[in-house]
Amino acid sequence: MLEYAKSLLSSLFTGKRTQDEREYQEVEADSPGSKRIRTEDGESEEVLHRLRISNFNKHDWKKVKKHLVDLGLKPMSKAPKWNYGIITASSEEDALDMIKKMEGTKYKNKELTVEHVREKQDTYRKRMEKLQKKKDGGKPKPAEEDDNRTPAEKLADQVTPFHKMPYDKQLLRKNDKGTNVLAKLKLKLRNIPAGERNDSIDQVKWAQTKGRLPCKMEDPIPSPDMNGYRTKCEFTIGKDLDGKPTVGFLLGLYKLGITAVLDPSDCLNVPDIAKRIAAYMQEYISNSEYEAYDRVAKTGQWRTLMTKTQRTGEVMVVIQMKTAGLSEEQVADEKKKLIEYWNSFRDKPEDERLVVTTLLFQAWDGDSNGMTDRAPLEVLIGDGIVHEELLGCKFRISSSAFFQVNTPAAEVLYSKCAEWCNINKDKKTTLLDLCCGTGTIGITMASAVDKVIGIEMVPEAIEDAKRNAALNNITNVTYYANKVEDRIDVIEREKNEDVVAVLDPPRSGVHSSVIQTIRSSAVNRVIYISCDSKQALGNFYGLCKPSSKRFTGEPFRPSRAITIDLFPHTDHCELMVEFVRGEYLKDLDEAEATTAEQAIAKKIEEEYDTVEAATADKPEAAADSEPAPTEEQKDAAVEE
Repeated sequence: MLEYAKSLLSSLFTGKRTQDEREYQEVEADSPGSKRIRTEDGESEEVLHRLRISNFNKHDWKKVKKHLVDLGLKPMSKAPKWNYGIITASSEEDALDMIKKMEGTKYKNKELTVEHVREKQDTYRKRMEKLQKKKDGGKPKPAEEDDNRTPAEKLADQVTPFHKMPYDKQLLRKNDKGTNVLAKLKLKLRNIPAGERNDSIDQVKWAQTKGRLPCKMEDPIPSPDMNGYRTKCEFTIGKDLDGKPTVGFLLGLYKLGITAVLDPSDCLNVPDIAKRIAAYMQEYISNSEYEAYDRVAKTGQWRTLMTKTQRTGEVMVVIQMKTAGLSEEQVADEKKKLIEYWNSFRDKPEDERLVVTTLLFQAWDGDSNGMTDRAPLEVLIGDGIVHEELLGCKFRISSSAFFQVNTPAAEVLYSKCAEWCNINKDKKTTLLDLCCGTGTIGITMASAVDKVIGIEMVPEAIEDAKRNAALNNITNVTYYANKVEDRIDVIEREKNEDVVAVLDPPRSGVHSSVIQTIRSSAVNRVIYISCDSKQALGNFYGLCKPSSKRFTGEPFRPSRAITIDLFPHTDHCELMVEFVRGEYLKDLDEAEATTAEQAIAKKIEEEYDTVEAATADKPEAAADSEPAPTEEQKDAAVEE
């Protein structure tokens, strides 16, 4: 068993997954009831049964997913670029039953189509390995006998792929990602397809200028903390290469057959306190009458551990358990044991002491792995929340609330955002915090503006935002639990002298209708914060493309950009871009003109310095040369 597990490690990947990818990989790979069929040589082989759902707008997929769950189907997964969704069935009978339930099902007056996809397990795994190889740039993985890395080194390469790279080179690599995306934006605007060209094409003539980039790229800003910066960690509970219960990270992709788990003790981005909690949980499971969960056999009880360890010292622990097959009394007894166990660390010696602010429990018997929003959480200790302090403000964080995992770097990001907003005290200013989440950006900037309007489509996040505003005695904030495009009336009614929008969307960016709403509004300045610049390129283009029937209003133009690192040792970072139009274009043109004059003046100075240096040792040549230019002559040269 040990040798087999080790043989799987050659399939390790070197990049972190996005939330959408993780959900797809884990849900789709789970095939609890794969049916075996007989091959021609008499051997049996597992077959996967999946439903391919299509004929819906890909931006509505989460609503379609909920609609299908309400009909009694299993949750649908979808990768960002798919125009379809996938539902994994436990058997052929399960697939046929779900197809029957879907008969005639419509969403937005369009009948959903369903295709029953049958695929051999071995064929599926080979396909996944091929896709993974393509993702890795086509580079073959080293054979196991040629790979001398320890399991810990392999995990480090997976979780923190830049961990061997000097930090200054990490920054350059991340900065190049943002630079390349901006270069693509300019190229795309320079080569607008003939079908999209209209009388407004002159609005983007600036894209025809020389130079690779559309705007100034400022120097990247490093993270204040390089190691142990993650305040949130989600650990898998499973077994290591020797079959011992372990709390940590999978040693590779489950879809490639990797099921071994390694503890996080050598992971640079995991804080010591989270490592200790994982170790304590591992010790508890080792002494428990219940087993660590087996993803293949679907047996065992202990599944997932999540920690939130904030800079305030407050600690949240969330434990997920499979309770199928256990009586209510057994589950209740286990909850009591968990409460006693975690409270016992309050009285330990200082080097072992741990005060758990809040402990939560989730019972989950579903197929998908990881924490889920499809099962309730029960508070066992505390009130179910922790707090964090950021830029002098205090924020409550629930188990499901999004909050930046690197607090010191988030302060750098939000401070830079506030600096770019450049609030003019002489003007009445409104800050539009679009995709506001729990309100961090708007609340930290509320004291500098007259009004903050926060819009977020997740109602629970808006409730958190309201509580956070009250917690900080912020009274000039109004929140709306809606899609941004559904509250265009709020944006259009805003008539303050200056309206600045900050857009900090999820990794996949925002729907084009959000960009259309901003284009048709009174907003003349947008600060866009992207955690995946490649996926944000479509939004960037939508803000800048020439006016049309769909994209009304004057287009924006990028004026400056900067990379800010929130995730050292990984390939992720934040790219912040300022887009302007209207009166701010004049400021941009003046700034560019000044920069051009300074560059010309510097070049002239360098040329004269070169001449003077060359003639300094030749008096006769110097005597015949022309006198040094006066300041008036230099100014005239710059004007020319």
